[in-house]
Amino acid sequence: MSLPTYFFTKFTSIIYRLGNRYYDRELARYQIGCGQQFFLLRIHENEGISMYDLAQTGYYDKGTVTRAIQKLEELSYIRTEIDPSDRRIRHLYTTPAAEPIIQSLYETRMRWNQILTAGMSREEADEAQRLLGKMAENAYRHVINQEVRV
Repeated sequence: MSLPTYFFTKFTSIIYRLGNRYYDRELARYQIGCGQQFFLLRIHENEGISMYDLAQTGYYDKGTVTRAIQKLEELSYIRTEIDPSDRRIRHLYTTPAAEPIIQSLYETRMRWNQILTAGMSREEADEAQRLLGKMAENAYRHVINQEVRV
């Protein structure tokens, strides 16, 4: 008996690409897109977070975080402060200019989640979130284990 073939990567790729288009369109008026919205919300929710810790929250590499932070700083949506005890560490804070954008981001994210879960029961949506979280954790563990072996 052969195992069924699953196309998770196909569907996650479609959702990812369409989500990027959705966020880019919705956030264009703020001069940010899907690439910066995640970081702006994490900074807002964790004022003073370090760039390293920010990268860890979404399993991002340093280059991706650095580019997003530079863009948000250029737009004056965030500010950085050097840690007085370790000058290598930069702490991140949102600015007053970011406040209306942050509210819009939460609303935009809520609408996207409603779009994705249309036609699902609450239980189905909860289960989808649980399973996707488990898949993300499996992927992370596998990639980290592969990198350790190299």
